[in-house]
Amino acid sequence: MAGKGGKKERREEKLRDIMQDSAGRVVYTGELWRIADSGGPGSALRQRMLLVAGLGVLALTVLGSGCIDAKNAMGAFYVVLPYIGEVSALFGLAWNAVKLIRTGEVRTYVLDHAKPRIAGACRILTVFAAAGLAMSVLYIVLNGMSEKPADSMAYLLLKLSAAVIAEWYRRLFMSTEWEIK
Repeated sequence: MAGKGGKKERREEKLRDIMQDSAGRVVYTGELWRIADSGGPGSALRQRMLLVAGLGVLALTVLGSGCIDAKNAMGAFYVVLPYIGEVSALFGLAWNAVKLIRTGEVRTYVLDHAKPRIAGACRILTVFAAAGLAMSVLYIVLNGMSEKPADSMAYLLLKLSAAVIAEWYRRLFMSTEWEIK
């Protein structure tokens, strides 16, 4: 059951651009992509650093919310499950984003494979962070504020921040222009 863009087609597309040269070495002969310098000299480096910094801030926000000792963040399955979804989406986002921004050049099949996954992971992370925020508010409404209201408020703020930053990162990444090197 291989449809358009299935695993078999992606593998064949990848192998189409890999050849053996006269010395017997395996060489990639396809197109290489890089972030475009559309805003003037150095703009590609700025865009790349912004993507790296945004990913770091998003990771700190998501993982930081799991480190807060807020009563509304502990024990209730409907608060913990969205956090697990957030961390999973963050892992997928980081995995694909690092593949694209760690070097100056990216192979075509890597770009085509990772770019839609990054947008999807950001969207999933946004949904799970918003769900975690809503479920935490529901927990507070049903059970009252904990004896540490500052921790509960910090947790809610980090959930809101994670949702906003994930959506911002998706828009930033999708607006990044790529050019053939």
